Amino acid sequence: MAEQPAGTPEDEELARRALLAQAIPDAGEDTPLARQAAEDARRRIRLRGRTLPKPSQTRVLTVANQKGGVGKTTSAVNLAAALAQCGLQVLVLDVDPQGNASTALGVAHEDRTPGTYEVLVDGLRLSEAVRQCPDVRGLEVCPASIDLAGAEMELAQESDMVARVSLLKEALAGYVAEREQQGRPRLDYVLLDCPPSLGLITLNALVAAREVLIPIQCEYYALEGLNQLRANIGRVQASLNSELEISTLLLTMYDARTRLAREVADEVRRAFPSRVLDTTIPRSVRISEAPSHGETVMTYDPGNSGALSYLQAARELVESHQLRTEAATAHREAVQHRAADPEVAEVRPEPADTPAEEPEVPQPETAPESSAGSAAEAEPAVEAEPAVEPQREQPAAVVDLRTGPLDLRGSWTPDRTAGRRAAERRA
Repeated sequence: MAEQPAGTPEDEELARRALLAQAIPDAGEDTPLARQAAEDARRRIRLRGRTLPKPSQTRVLTVANQKGGVGKTTSAVNLAAALAQCGLQVLVLDVDPQGNASTALGVAHEDRTPGTYEVLVDGLRLSEAVRQCPDVRGLEVCPASIDLAGAEMELAQESDMVARVSLLKEALAGYVAEREQQGRPRLDYVLLDCPPSLGLITLNALVAAREVLIPIQCEYYALEGLNQLRANIGRVQASLNSELEISTLLLTMYDARTRLAREVADEVRRAFPSRVLDTTIPRSVRISEAPSHGETVMTYDPGNSGALSYLQAARELVESHQLRTEAATAHREAVQHRAADPEVAEVRPEPADTPAEEPEVPQPETAPESSAGSAAEAEPAVEAEPAVEPQREQPAAVVDLRTGPLDLRGSWTPDRTAGRRAAERRA
């Protein structure tokens, strides 16, 4: 019998970690704290110290949501730190005048500090504004100061609309090319932390990116912000950046004990089934404390459940994109193979493109009153197939949240009689 090939050192390490995780005993249902501690210990064993694969090209993600207080900056800096800790080269562009991302990453952003304002308004090269994060190797930051608040009015004086919203895109492209000329490692991820508003600064961030990462607080008001953002992204797609897509949604401040949080999470997952990360970010005091020390939670308390959740979310962000890329590549190669092989193209033109439509051809015959008319209507139904939503057209996957499945007004309503009944009992 042939010998089995020996596993790689990475496979052996994964097997060892799996055994260690399984060795941790399960806690009973009556001890939720012990159960959470055991789960965190397992995640710590599985996640800490592992590297992530590099993308085929630099991924530029704008972290945006027009609703404030949903965890945009917190998610941007912690995901960036987690990616860098896993061996990737990451750049954070702080485009929020408050400069909170710069604070969390330990980078000075006082007045007169070269940063995003000078890049947008004065034409400063991005390489002259970028700073190294002192706590995380491989993580760079372009800080933002309060001066950025006045950039809106100065950029508005530019008569060319396309030019004034493309400044950040050009600066980033120049920085990537400059790093390549200098022989420095290629940037793997660029995360842009946006303010909670739609202005010229946010438009610059949306034009510079190919993907939008939306943190969503698990509360009803956050869904209204998501609705507004969807409409604005659609406008940017139509006129300024056709490659922009909502690629990732991250549920933050999740409290599994509340029914509202679970309902919001379920509605978002129904609307974006392939875009919402399975990992949710819990409410954590340590996540809120970390910026006051000029750190992310990834370095402030690496063993905290919030830090482990961000580490797991970063891993899922990388791996889900890798799976989608491989699936798209396989599909493209299959289409090219069918086009190059005339026999395959002649024998199976219809089933290859519409496998699910074939058995539905006799469906119009179920209407007994108009069999002839239904046969005539079958032709347009087949020709409408070239709408390529099933073949992963990202912008088409955006749901109209005003009338779509995220309308919670019918699925959840507050119990306004509870307070009245309580008052009657007290009386």
